Amino acid sequence: MSDQPWLLKALLSVIDEGIHVVDRNGVTVLYNQQAGQNDGLSPEEVIGRHLLEVFPSLTPATSTLLKVLATGKPIPAHEQTFANYKGQRVTTINSTLPIFHEGELVGAIEVSKDVTRVRELSERVAGLQAALLRPRSRRGAPVGGARYTFDDLVGDHPAMQRLKEQALRAAATDSPVLVYGETGTGKELLVHAIHAASPRRHRPLVAQNCAALPEGLLESLLFGTARGSFTGAEDRPGLFELADGGTLYLDEINSMQPELQAKLLRVLQDGRIRRLGEATERQVDVRIIASTNEEPAAALASGRLRSDLYYRIAVVALEMPPLRRRASDIPLLTDHFLDKHSARLGLPRRPLHPEVEAFFSGTPGRATCASWSTPSRRRCSWPPGRRSGSAISRLPCSGQPRRRSGAAGRMRAGRGPLPQTRGFRPVSCAASWRSWSGRRCGRPWRRRGGT
Repeated sequence: MSDQPWLLKALLSVIDEGIHVVDRNGVTVLYNQQAGQNDGLSPEEVIGRHLLEVFPSLTPATSTLLKVLATGKPIPAHEQTFANYKGQRVTTINSTLPIFHEGELVGAIEVSKDVTRVRELSERVAGLQAALLRPRSRRGAPVGGARYTFDDLVGDHPAMQRLKEQALRAAATDSPVLVYGETGTGKELLVHAIHAASPRRHRPLVAQNCAALPEGLLESLLFGTARGSFTGAEDRPGLFELADGGTLYLDEINSMQPELQAKLLRVLQDGRIRRLGEATERQVDVRIIASTNEEPAAALASGRLRSDLYYRIAVVALEMPPLRRRASDIPLLTDHFLDKHSARLGLPRRPLHPEVEAFFSGTPGRATCASWSTPSRRRCSWPPGRRSGSAISRLPCSGQPRRRSGAAGRMRAGRGPLPQTRGFRPVSCAASWRSWSGRRCGRPWRRRGGT
């Protein structure tokens, strides 16, 4: 390839990603046109110059290329915001790799994609979210306040009793809390209950799912931004400021990038935050409650949760027990959901079909508290006199095929096998509940069936 430089230039000109190569000293030796478009520069302005001379906003600690030169380890898909020597700010997604020759580190190569426009649009969305979360009083309650209390935690099982006692003691303090448990066990409900029982109950409860946003946007959403910190940035408070005096709930904290976890750790240590692009620090009084959908030990072992952050947020660690470990609570949950949905729909309360209740009581591992709400709601929705259905064959995770009419029904009756694609296939119980209940609730009552 080195004998045919024209071929290398031709290849680099048609690649739609930026290619930036530096030698072991950080001096640029290759820089294609697409990289120049991403960074607002031409190759002639970059090649032969040191990286920090061209991009003075970077440092050896923040430059992905210089980090790779220092460590010899690759950095995959990392978002980076920086300014070139002309003052133009750029946001890119970079994948950076070391270059070795005969076992010696001789340079680094970076492949980049410009996401400046995407970042600008994302910041507008974040700004809108921040505006909606600004504390406003309505009937004396701040927006973002708790929607549930400990009365909504249904269960008399000893595991639930212990959980309530521990959570009540934690609510009386300002200690950070880590809630962990499987999806659908009611972690968010417990967080709301803790806030509602705490001295901060009259202040905001602000929630953010850490898995829902990319790292750069999540950081600006949590800490806020200063005008001019990047293209399109405005002065905007972050969720820490919006939750000042109240509680900030960080769901799926194990999905947060390690670098951002380190910044969160500093906030927990000194209670001070700094908006992106701002030099001054701001004092905030926020209680942190975090949650994970996996065992903390597993998150620590895999590196998804920093150990130093874990010891800071798990001052109180609360496990939400799954329903299969407290099957004796199913009758209580049945009554609770039937009462709740009957009152909401303005319909008389009727008992759940006994086959359905017996099915879940006998196999509690098939349901979560969230999915158990669905059959009770459907039962309340059917008008008096309507048949409640054979129920078990219609449950999406029952393992039994549904009755079919027409050609499919005749084949089920012994006139021929059903094609494999139309038979029962095991699926996720939680996912199938959502799909099934959504279809059933949308059907008119002239269709027979129901639970």
